[in-house]
Order: sequence, then structure tokens, then C-alpha cells
Amino acid sequence: MSDRRLIGLDLAWKDGNGTGCAELVEHEGKLTLKRLDLLDSIDEIVTWIKPEMGDWVVAIDAPLVVCNKTGSREAEKQTGRQYGKFQAAAHSANWGRFDGYHRGGKLLGRLAGCGGKLVEHPADVGSGRLVFETYPHPAMVELFWLDRIIKFKKGRVAVKRRGQQQLADEIGNCFCGKDADPLLASNAKLQELLSEPKSDLKGKALKHREDRLDAVVCAYVAAWVAAGKPWSGLGDVGKGVIVVPDRGRWKAVDGQEELALSESPD
Repeated sequence: MSDRRLIGLDLAWKDGNGTGCAELVEHEGKLTLKRLDLLDSIDEIVTWIKPEMGDWVVAIDAPLVVCNKTGSREAEKQTGRQYGKFQAAAHSANWGRFDGYHRGGKLLGRLAGCGGKLVEHPADVGSGRLVFETYPHPAMVELFWLDRIIKFKKGRVAVKRRGQQQLADEIGNCFCGKDADPLLASNAKLQELLSEPKSDLKGKALKHREDRLDAVVCAYVAAWVAAGKPWSGLGDVGKGVIVVPDRGRWKAVDGQEELALSESPD
């Protein structure tokens, strides 16, 4: 996996809405959560990444390459076809939704200016600095072997609290379990996030925990790609590609996608 910094960003679509930022580092074959923050502007995010310091892999939950003025990208269409059955379809990304300000594209440009290479195909993965788009819902379907997405973003406060608890438990079991590969070692910073009091969180505090949990998932996807694990690129190269870990939750049969019915691997 090398000594690259592995960064996940749950990028807000607007300034001021809060972007979850997580950084994992690898030492002696184990990952550790080094930093976990919530930031606002693109400038703050780039400063937080400190792109002048060493090599890194940055996984971003946000559309990075968008060419279409209306409708959906092929990335969203493929995500819907393959993961819609798990309720993990993606919102449409087009220029009409950005109101003239595409934050994902701006951040990609800033990171590219620091030597970041956009990953859209497995052949793009190599040494140095990498950046790519990911989407946590299908990533979690794959990594946690889910039959349905974890519902921790929408609904009543009680529903979001339960969803966050489920996500925290899955992170602890699947990323930190003895059979995890890559293995995320537990430390005080991670345990603080996973064990935050759930019964009284509401409003911004609940949303901020959501953003940070999402960022940890994105950072793990960055580690997955850096470790050379299998992944799928959903979309068209040059027009937007979503990187999703591939553990076989769907398979193609006679040109039709269907749910892989085999049991979850131990």
C-alpha cells in the first residue's frame, strides 16, 4: 500500500454546508485514523490535505467530471442498474444542478494542479498522487455485504440515529475485524467517532457525525484502491466515473445484471 496518505472527503455541494474529511495512514500493514475534521471551503479542504506533503490517494463523494448540461451521467445510470436493487441508486449530476459553481470540479482542478492524477480506469492506478470519485452507498453494499443500504441520511431523527449506529457497527466489524483486508486498527480517534452518544444527537450535531462517518468510508475506499483490491469504474472515461469496490454483489448473466446470491464471505 506504500506510505501514501489515504484521504476520504464527503464533499458538500455548497460552501458552508460542512465537508467531512478523514485521513488514514498505513504502518506495519495496518491502517490508522490520523485526522478527522469538518471543513467548509475548498481552500480549507486543500490546506487540510496539505498536497505538498508526500503522496496521497483522495476518494471524494461528489461528482468530479460532469459534461452534460441536463439529465444524468452514464455513471449514475450504471449505478442505478447495478445497485438500484439495493436502493443505492445515485442522484443525477448535471450542470443545471450546480448553479454555476461545480465544487467537485474545482477541487479536482486544485488537486490536479498539485500533481493529482484522476483515476477512471484500473490502468490509472499506480504510484504517486491519485484522486477519484466514489459513492459510499454502493461501496458499503459491497464492503459490508448488504442486502439494502444503511439509511442514515434521511428521515426522522430516530431513523438517522439508528442508521448511524448501524454504520458505526459495520465499520467496527468489517474494517476493524480480524479478517479485514485492509485492516483499520482501532484507536482513540476512531472509537470516539464510533461510540459518540446517539440518544441526544440531533440537528447539526447529527449531520456532522453523518459527514464524518461518510468520510471514513471514503478513506477506506482510497485504501482499498491503493492496496490493489478489485474495483469497478461505473460511467464513461472522460465523462465521469464512480469508483466502487468490487466484492461480487452483482454479476452479469446473458447481458443482464442480477443479484449474486452467494452468501457473504466470512
